[in-house]
Amino acid sequence: MVAEVFAGIGAFKTMFDIAKAMKNMDDAVKRNAAVADLWEQIIAAQTRYTAAVEQIRDLEEKLAKVEAWEGEKHRYELREVSTGVFAYTPKDGMAQGEPFHMLCANCYEHREKSILQATQELRKARRVHRCPRCKSEYEMTGGQRPVPPPVDRGPPGGSWAAARRGS
Repeated sequence: MVAEVFAGIGAFKTMFDIAKAMKNMDDAVKRNAAVADLWEQIIAAQTRYTAAVEQIRDLEEKLAKVEAWEGEKHRYELREVSTGVFAYTPKDGMAQGEPFHMLCANCYEHREKSILQATQELRKARRVHRCPRCKSEYEMTGGQRPVPPPVDRGPPGGSWAAARRGS
């Protein structure tokens, strides 16, 4: 990136020198050749400028993604969700209103958030969970998954909204 900046500065110096030399040219053929050379320099500088702007935009997008991931990844911790099976789950108090879920450890390590999905498939009495992104499969027993926090569903036998209104 720095090399492109210095190349751009050098191109502008070359263009200035050509324009300065053209000022004192009386020969039309030499002047036309100098104008053509100047146009080539301008086009080359514009191409380098456009490439540099695109590179900066790409780097800004990558930085934004990294910063977003850094904020998101601190919500999760690696847990043994079944005997010998590890996945990332929200830390206590970090669910932010989301239901309990488990993230694929493989995708998490690649800065991707992919929620494991339970399938209907059983292997050796263990439910198969599959990552929709990388297709990794996890065989889990039902009883060893971390217990999610309880969900407040309101008072039994009545509407939660009615209970809040005092009805």
